[in-house]
Amino acid sequence: MPRTESQNLELREQRREEILNAALKVFSRRGMVATKISEIAKEANLSHGLVYHYFKSKEEIFTLLVQRASESSVQIIEQAHLQGETPLGKIKWMTEQILQSLSEGQQILLFLIMIQASTSDAIPEEVKQFLTSQEFKSPVSCLMPLIIEGQQCNEIIQENPLKLAVSYYAFIQGFAINKLQWAQCPIPEAELIIKIFK
Repeated sequence: MPRTESQNLELREQRREEILNAALKVFSRRGMVATKISEIAKEANLSHGLVYHYFKSKEEIFTLLVQRASESSVQIIEQAHLQGETPLGKIKWMTEQILQSLSEGQQILLFLIMIQASTSDAIPEEVKQFLTSQEFKSPVSCLMPLIIEGQQCNEIIQENPLKLAVSYYAFIQGFAINKLQWAQCPIPEAELIIKIFK
């Protein structure tokens, strides 16, 4: 019996996800420049040609992964804002979620993709445009209002909010890189990281 249109769309979306997940692993290991479509296809257990049926190039795939990583970073901050906590409590909740994600799944690889996108000269032009567009919301700039709110109620130290946000994400990125390099790397409690705000 032939598939319905909705089944075809569901299968197409499933294939795209398989390819994106495979690409995330390959880009994380090899970087954008060294990665080949054939390696992504092999990781996804699909034919080389089938990957091109869903994506026109590895650059398109990398760009989509950068956008996904960016959205993921902003979503966790938006969810923190919805918690019925004080500003510092919201940051602690967010930190707990981030640290937990470093221990499981592919979230840690999205951190690596964003680091590559932010530090490599050899990224696609679309990624450069995205990172400098108004559409891009940096986690640092999204965290700053929470920090300022915490300073206004004397819950967070009166330090430059930008410096505090940058320091916070430096800790998070450092743990992500260490966890990638050393699988047994102990992940600290959220309390240790949020001490920078006290």
